[in-house]
Amino acid sequence: MNNIVSDEEPPRRRRRRTAEVARREILDAAKLRLMEGGPDNVRLKLIGEDVGLSHSSILHHFGSRDGLMEALRNDAFGALARDLATRMAEPTDGDPSIDFFEKVAETLGNQGYGRLLAWQLMSGNLPDRGAVGAAVLGPDGSGGLLSGLADQLHAQRSERAADYGEPIPEIDETRKIVAIAACTLLGEALAGHVMVRSAGLGQSPEDRKEVRAWFAKLSERMVFPLYDKKPESGEDEEVGSDSDDTPETSEPSESEEEPG
Repeated sequence: MNNIVSDEEPPRRRRRRTAEVARREILDAAKLRLMEGGPDNVRLKLIGEDVGLSHSSILHHFGSRDGLMEALRNDAFGALARDLATRMAEPTDGDPSIDFFEKVAETLGNQGYGRLLAWQLMSGNLPDRGAVGAAVLGPDGSGGLLSGLADQLHAQRSERAADYGEPIPEIDETRKIVAIAACTLLGEALAGHVMVRSAGLGQSPEDRKEVRAWFAKLSERMVFPLYDKKPESGEDEEVGSDSDDTPETSEPSESEEEPG
């Protein structure tokens, strides 16, 4: 009896999964399609083929395509907030400002959150006023993830200004710096490869990294300006060679002769 080998793949068997697992797989597939082709690429039939679920099964979990898009929006904003918060808490062995900017660039760029966020914003979508909305925009929509970062930076700015005997900066100034830095990092994640090249600064990933490092140090100087005087630590400075109280000694000149 001859064995007949077929090149055709057997039909995909639908596996059993919990409702939570199914929702997660559907959202992940929808996120990938949104990143690759925009909102028009998020189609229930295609997503069903991606995860091995029927059209009716997706409707069972999300009610409609609009329901899926709303769940995707909240899931994406929530994941972005969690990931950024985790990265901000990570220790660093290098330059703190440069390392922080690189962590944000990794989250927005390589992990695709920047592009996903852009698609959502261009569609006029913001997270709802639930737990995700409170984390991203704040409970009343007037502050959230970036506001928390601004508060942390402002506490450090205020402490440093006090050490130098300088006026405490306004909190809104710190918030503006954080907002502009966030806009810049989002724009860099979306179009940095074009803008850096257009400015004549190269086109390699290292060229983009160098530009981000430069902006990180610029932002650092805005947050922590250089003061002319030394900090008012209250400690007595060690007397050095420049002190007025240091006695001066002189060697006898060659013209001076010892008395005979």
